[in-house]
Amino acid sequence: MIQDIVSEPEENFSVPRNRTVVQRLITPDPTVNSEADLFFHRDGHAGYDSQSGHFYALKRSEIRFDSYYNVFPARFFDLQPENRVELHLKAQGKCVLEVMLARHHKSWENLVHMILDADGATQIIELPDIPFDGLIYARFIAIEDLTIQSLDYVVTGPERNAVNLTGVITTFKRDAAVQSTSNRLQAYFDRNPDLRDHFSLLVIDNGGETDNIGFSKGRVIKNPNYGGAGGFSRGLLEVMQHENVTHALFMDDDASFFPESLRRTISILRYSANPRLAISGAMITEAHKWQMWENSAIFDRHCRPIDNRRDLRLFHEVVSMALAQPFSMKNRYGGWWYFCFPVRAVQTWAFPFFVRGDDIYFSLANDFSILTAPGIVSHQDDFSVKQSPLTLYLDVRNHIVQHLTFDDLAISKDDMRKMLGSFFHRYNKSFHYETAQAINMAIADVMRGPDFWESNLDMSARRKEIGALTVNEKIRPIHFSHDETTPHSPHRHGSRWARLMRKWSHNGHRLPRKMLYSKAVVFPLEVRAIMQDSYRRKRTITFDPASGLGYICEMDRDRYFANRTEFERNVKRLMERYEELTALYHQSRNEMANRSAWEKRFASPTSE
Repeated sequence: MIQDIVSEPEENFSVPRNRTVVQRLITPDPTVNSEADLFFHRDGHAGYDSQSGHFYALKRSEIRFDSYYNVFPARFFDLQPENRVELHLKAQGKCVLEVMLARHHKSWENLVHMILDADGATQIIELPDIPFDGLIYARFIAIEDLTIQSLDYVVTGPERNAVNLTGVITTFKRDAAVQSTSNRLQAYFDRNPDLRDHFSLLVIDNGGETDNIGFSKGRVIKNPNYGGAGGFSRGLLEVMQHENVTHALFMDDDASFFPESLRRTISILRYSANPRLAISGAMITEAHKWQMWENSAIFDRHCRPIDNRRDLRLFHEVVSMALAQPFSMKNRYGGWWYFCFPVRAVQTWAFPFFVRGDDIYFSLANDFSILTAPGIVSHQDDFSVKQSPLTLYLDVRNHIVQHLTFDDLAISKDDMRKMLGSFFHRYNKSFHYETAQAINMAIADVMRGPDFWESNLDMSARRKEIGALTVNEKIRPIHFSHDETTPHSPHRHGSRWARLMRKWSHNGHRLPRKMLYSKAVVFPLEVRAIMQDSYRRKRTITFDPASGLGYICEMDRDRYFANRTEFERNVKRLMERYEELTALYHQSRNEMANRSAWEKRFASPTSE
């Protein structure tokens, strides 16, 4: 059945009270993402006109919204018998319209197949009343030239939940990024007034640089620099003082996202039958905007990103990501670049890690049901590009604490030794002696117990110390002769004999210099510290040719063996105190990761 309703300007668009717009089209935007195949697919002359802001298909062409950003994830809506789904379409031209229900390893359904003669008025197309156990998308085949101005998915009937969402951005001296996000949000809500009363924004300023923002329903709170853990805990404290706020959304200051993600997040929560439902935004890197980096992750000895490197341009990959995974996964967590959770479900607050690991701890400690959905995603730099001795220090210590704290992550002493060895030996054997030294510092600091964390909330002393030791591994402009280098190859020295020699020689540190290659190996910035390709090298070069930035590591036998001796001593002490430390960190969950603990930290004189 098709109904016409009066066309209105987008900024004044409204629907009857019993209808809720749950999803609108996302359009390519070069400031966020403009990979066309993530928004639509086409045959012939069809696409997106950036000047008019409309999609189009010329005569005999086809445009489909079977895409990561614009498929409708109907499966994730807990619709009741009284609910129906409609398409509200505003278009000009004559076409064949199909609405498809895509399923995983199951027959697809053709929900609508019709000839549509659109005159520019908004038309309502009702979808049949069947279980929507998949993803829905629209396909247009142009009989005449066709322009698509808007395509909204609308749910009629009652909502299960009232949802009021407060976004929390923690920032440290990134005012330009905060202002960009704030302005983008304001522009979006100006065009989407139906959501204005359901979203507000808090910016927790840890760096003293942001005084105000351009978002009308936002405010800035000055905060001591206790890192992301402190910033988001301050935001949560503020959120919990407002009874009408049902959900908090933690967002990074350096991440960019389409504000339409907020509508989709709020919509799923409105119809959810699960009071513990949390929505985790996926992450796409700035370097490869067509590729999934992390669709949430699993933590167990390492952070294991789900759906890493899937090609989002391919619809069968989108279907698999959305429909093939179980809703419940053990040890799943959501990154705080975009993590929305119900405030009432919070039992445990962030552990004072400063940064790195606070989001993992928070997810594991609280009984959230974590969901990811197509199109709800944040864009930021690849973590591997940000890697440094400091980040490895932060990663290793949070890995140890997670395994000492949570029963589901309990591992044997031998497994702990292997986990730490996998971190340490990779860097120490690949001439990254500064990173190896930082890893040793991390192990020693964890063994200092809960008092260490309370005494180092701002991590200023440790950050300064690790910054001082970071000399060779500091990314900066470098120059070298390409005639004296060879490119990285993942297949070098992989034979059984080479593996035995690498082990015996401590990856070349015991070999005489005459057995070492004269040429240095060059690693891309996102691929570094690879043991087998560093073997028999005098030096390695980690380099980004696009920016000219990188660093050079030289083999240093004395430093290698000194780091190794310290590592073995640290691990021996850790094993001797394993049961004691496990008990301490179990208890710390009750004493250090709760509301009152954070209230005391913010109230202390050192936080002023």
